[in-house]
Amino acid sequence: MDLSTRTPSHLSEILDHNGDDGSLWVAEAGGWTGILPARSDDAFLLSLTEGGRHTLSFSMDINGHDSFKYIRDGDTIVSFRPTWPGSKHGSDPHALDHLMDGLRFHVSGDDNPVEEDESISSTLALIGRITETDMAADWLEAVHSRIGLTRR
Repeated sequence: MDLSTRTPSHLSEILDHNGDDGSLWVAEAGGWTGILPARSDDAFLLSLTEGGRHTLSFSMDINGHDSFKYIRDGDTIVSFRPTWPGSKHGSDPHALDHLMDGLRFHVSGDDNPVEEDESISSTLALIGRITETDMAADWLEAVHSRIGLTRR
């Protein structure tokens, strides 16, 4: 990232342009740094965690494929699809269960179905519990920093 390009920005300014200019939205979330839009490929995420660092990733593509990952020190601790949390895997797939109390992820056709929007909201709530930051609309709509990428 080219920190000399840092300017105040709303997330909508970047999303409205589909990231065409390569800008990233960078925001503090507790002791964490949020970067949107972000890459979610495993090799990139694993590289971010060298030296004992942690990373969280929540992604959803145009086809509705969603993914949540918690990676620490080069190890995928927990990974699952928010719309199908029974798919948890990783070295400790239940490491975040204690933070998931009261959250609803599963999209189903049973008597108490959970819609996709609720699964997404639950994922943001889980991220908020981990980062100790309220990931509600106030945080997402706040002015944070727009930073350009250094081309190599």
